[in-house]
Amino acid sequence: MMKWAFIDYENIGSLAKINLSAYEKVIVFMGANQPRLNFSDKKYDGPIDLAIVQIKDMQPNNLDFHLAYYLGKLDSEADKDVVFEVITNDFGFTPLIAHVKKSGRLCRQVKIGEWEESVQKLVSSITTRPVEERPQRVNSLRNYIASHLALKGNEEAIRSHINHLVTAEIITISDSTLEYLC
Repeated sequence: MMKWAFIDYENIGSLAKINLSAYEKVIVFMGANQPRLNFSDKKYDGPIDLAIVQIKDMQPNNLDFHLAYYLGKLDSEADKDVVFEVITNDFGFTPLIAHVKKSGRLCRQVKIGEWEESVQKLVSSITTRPVEERPQRVNSLRNYIASHLALKGNEEAIRSHINHLVTAEIITISDSTLEYLC
């Protein structure tokens, strides 16, 4: 089975936990403020077909739009037996992946293990605090997440964590004010 990887690097921040040699083609989508790739100490025995799409402009969801474009473009070009894996912790890709599957291509989202750990850490950190000590506004919550999860500058990951808090019914957002449901 041939697999191609579409990596949301802005969201995952490192290639350390991804076995790139498991893929015939790897496309890494990097945000405007990400000057280099982090492979950690990982070594590979053979060459890797790696393409980098560096986003030039900082706009909300800009990287996501680029990834979606390439996913659709390559879906129309690649043999149908090629499996697409979108490597991201961003839940926003779920409907797109479902749509690609309907076209007859095996396509799935691969989440990186640190995601679950960071979500648990965030939920525990927020819910164990008295309500009056929790962030009360979205900007405060962004800063809280960036600080507690070492995500400063990674707006995509911060947004994904906020979206998870809403989806898990831990918070609701009205304008820029937060309400805690637990």
